[in-house]
Amino acid sequence: MRRTAALFALAAVLATATAARVRAQSPAQRLAAGVQAYGNLDYDSAAAQLRAALDSAGAPPLSAGDRVRALVYLGATELFRDHRDSAAAAFSRLLQIDPLYRPDQLVFPPEVSSLFQEARLNTRAVVLSAPPLTRITSAGDRLVVWLYAASYHPVDVTILRANGVPFRNVYSGGVGDSLQVLWDGRGETGAPAESGAYRLRVDSRGGDGRVVRSVDLPLEVAATRGDTLPLPPPLADSLFRPEHSVPRSGARALATGLAGAAVALVLPSVVSSGSSGMGERFGVAGALGVAGLVGYQLQRRPQPIPENIAANRTLRRAWQQQADSVRAVNAARLRAVRLEIRAGTPRVVEAP
Repeated sequence: MRRTAALFALAAVLATATAARVRAQSPAQRLAAGVQAYGNLDYDSAAAQLRAALDSAGAPPLSAGDRVRALVYLGATELFRDHRDSAAAAFSRLLQIDPLYRPDQLVFPPEVSSLFQEARLNTRAVVLSAPPLTRITSAGDRLVVWLYAASYHPVDVTILRANGVPFRNVYSGGVGDSLQVLWDGRGETGAPAESGAYRLRVDSRGGDGRVVRSVDLPLEVAATRGDTLPLPPPLADSLFRPEHSVPRSGARALATGLAGAAVALVLPSVVSSGSSGMGERFGVAGALGVAGLVGYQLQRRPQPIPENIAANRTLRRAWQQQADSVRAVNAARLRAVRLEIRAGTPRVVEAP
C-alpha cells in the first residue's frame, strides 16, 4: 500500500516537473521537441508539445512558416492517435494560413496526404497578397491583389469605406488556386477615391451561399490633384488702338454753311434788281445752311475708326482663345487625380 502511494507520488512529481519543463521552453523549442517526438512515434508527447508551441501565451508566437510546420505535424500526430476530426481541424487551420501548402510525401505517408486533401476540399479560405505601395497616375494603373484559395469556392471582393459602407464591387465569382483582382481607385460612379482609410474585403461563401469567412486588407488612400495654371493676365489698355476719332468743335463747318447761305441770298440782288429767281435763291441758301448745321453736328460727334476696331477685336479674340486653352488644361488636371494606395496587413474576420 505504501509502495503504491509512493509510486503515485513519484509519477505526480515527474508529471509536474515535465509540465514545468515544457512551460519553460520557447514555442520554437516546443515545436522542435514535438517534431522529434513524432519521429520517435511518441504521439502523445508530440501532440502535447505541438499544441503547447501553437497555443503558448506570454511568449513570442511562432512565425507563419513555423505555425504551418507545427500544424502539419499536429495533424499527422492526431491521425495516428485515431483522432481523425482533430487531425482534419489542424489541417484546416494550416490551410487558412497557407492555402497552397501540400505535405511533403517523402516525410508523411499517403494516409496523411489523403486526409489533408480531404480537409483542403472542405476548407473555404483565401489569403491575400498586395504590394505595399501602388501609385495610380494614368488610366491603365491598377492596384493588384492576388487571392490564394485552399479550394474552389465563390467569393465577393468589395472595396469598403472606413465605416463599412460599400464603395466599389471589384469581383464576384469563383476562385481556384489563385485569382488576380484589380482596382483602379474609383468608386461605382467612376469618381476617384478621396483621401482616407478603405478596406478590400474578400468574403468566402459556402455551398449554401452564406459567408463563412472574410479577410480584410486595410488600404490607406492619398489623393492629390494636379496644380492648375494661372489665366493669362488681362490685356493692358496701352495695347488697344483708339476706336473713335477725337471730336472737333464744328464751328468752321457751321460758319462755312451760313456764309454760303448768305451769299446765295445776297448775290443775285446785287447783280440785278427784281424778284426773278427769288424762290431758287432761298432754296439754295436753305440747303447751304442745313449742310453747315449737319457738318457742325458731325464734327462734334466721335467717328468710328474701322481698322482700329478690327485690330482690337483680333487682340481680344487671341486673349480669349488663350484663356479657354488654360481653362481646358486646368479642367483636365483636376480630373486627373493621382492616387497613392498603401496596403496594410490582411486580417481574418470570422463570419457571425
